[in-house]
Amino acid sequence: MPYVVERAFHPAESRLHQAWSDYLAHLRTLAARGILLGGGPAGTGNGDILVLAVSDDVSLHRVLRGDPLARQGLVARTRIHTWTVEYGHNALTGREPEAPAAGPAAALTPHESRIARLVVSGMTNQKIAEQLNVSCRAVEQHLTRMYRKLSIHRRAQLATALGTPAPRYGIPQKARLTA
Repeated sequence: MPYVVERAFHPAESRLHQAWSDYLAHLRTLAARGILLGGGPAGTGNGDILVLAVSDDVSLHRVLRGDPLARQGLVARTRIHTWTVEYGHNALTGREPEAPAAGPAAALTPHESRIARLVVSGMTNQKIAEQLNVSCRAVEQHLTRMYRKLSIHRRAQLATALGTPAPRYGIPQKARLTA
């Protein structure tokens, strides 16, 4: 269960500076163990906010008591909030991440996808028809269906609709410029 812990440190306490490196090492240990999910300075910098993932209140207090600043009495005030999260990282929400929505290319048939790749590579309808051993009219019909499925109107929009880089005509794809 995620908790948000707001703490204020005693102002102008010289021991705070001495214990700070131990405190940072403690935070790194908590993060490595998956307990510290996030945090940072709070307000004027005389405190901090920690987002901690522990199973219950007892575990939370055990973690807080192990803090070098708390052990030395440098924490003036602590406020603890249970965090009920609807959105965000699964470590905070307690839910498995949702599968990403299928991209536009998923709407195309395998044959349409082949034609789309050839179009994006810069081939003409006639060259595509020759390579696939179909008529030029068949390629045009496939393109028309693809445009409708992808909600586009022109060949130039196909690369963007599929989320692929547009070809750079006149420059070989593997060419690299060097100084």
